[in-house]
Amino acid sequence: MNVADIIDPLIPPYRFERVQNRLYRGGYPKPRNFRFLRRQRLKTLVSLIPSDRDTQLSDYCRDENIDRICIPVDSPNENVTLTDEIVSQCLELMTDPSRSPLYIHCLDGSNVTGVVVMCLRKLQLWRVSSLQNEYLRFEQDGEIIPEESEFVETYTGKGLVLPNPTAPWLWPGRSCDDDKLPFKNGVHPVVPQTRIRARESEICKAEPMCSLSRSATEPSLSECTSGSRNQHAESDTWSSSQLIGSEQQGAELDVLRMCHEQGSKDPEPRPELGALHVSISTSVLPELMPTHADRQTGDRKSRPQSEIHN
Repeated sequence: MNVADIIDPLIPPYRFERVQNRLYRGGYPKPRNFRFLRRQRLKTLVSLIPSDRDTQLSDYCRDENIDRICIPVDSPNENVTLTDEIVSQCLELMTDPSRSPLYIHCLDGSNVTGVVVMCLRKLQLWRVSSLQNEYLRFEQDGEIIPEESEFVETYTGKGLVLPNPTAPWLWPGRSCDDDKLPFKNGVHPVVPQTRIRARESEICKAEPMCSLSRSATEPSLSECTSGSRNQHAESDTWSSSQLIGSEQQGAELDVLRMCHEQGSKDPEPRPELGALHVSISTSVLPELMPTHADRQTGDRKSRPQSEIHN
């Protein structure tokens, strides 16, 4: 044990408890609890309180770079002061992995926080008896008033849009494929109004290539299409010309080789057509090409057999 721990001991907030991995609940943090909370490396702190006139907690969150979210909730007096929208907002924060570690609290960490956690357990498909037993662990009177039981029973997830991806502990072994809840027909069996956000990658895929709202200098969709066709046509023309040029160069090389074998003087190249493009004299072509009569009879002029094969 460190000496610092003896002099300045770690004191958790009242009714502090771990709900899930990197998710905690409890009462309103006092300055004596700050050193303990610092050990949790919190990223988000959700306060369900009527009003916040104490600046110490706000200053602590600012110094520790903690995102504090204050949601006004009146203190309960044998009633439930929460609404479906407030509970849905809390559940969105609690199930968002980018917000964790998260600490949610009310004034005493009992009724208000307890009802929110019961709705979370309902979203996790806990049995009614199990979520009520957990609630009673933090209840001073040891009972659940009918209003609290009715609120949790009738909560259907109004306005609840879960993050995507959600915390891995929410539904172990289930994954949200195709941006749908991992249940039959994508509907939660006991919280049917629950929805899930679309993944950012899917939103990016849905963006059109040409924006419908464009400036005067941007091309229209038809211009993009026609420009693409013209580009392909130019590419095809270039490829065809290149292919024809290659064939001509090959034929010219054959003629040039035969001229060397005949002992003829090399023809001078024509610079405007390239070094390989030569002008063949008409006096050479008759000696190399068969006449019309030769093609009819299949007989060629007399010349060495090697030249015929070449």
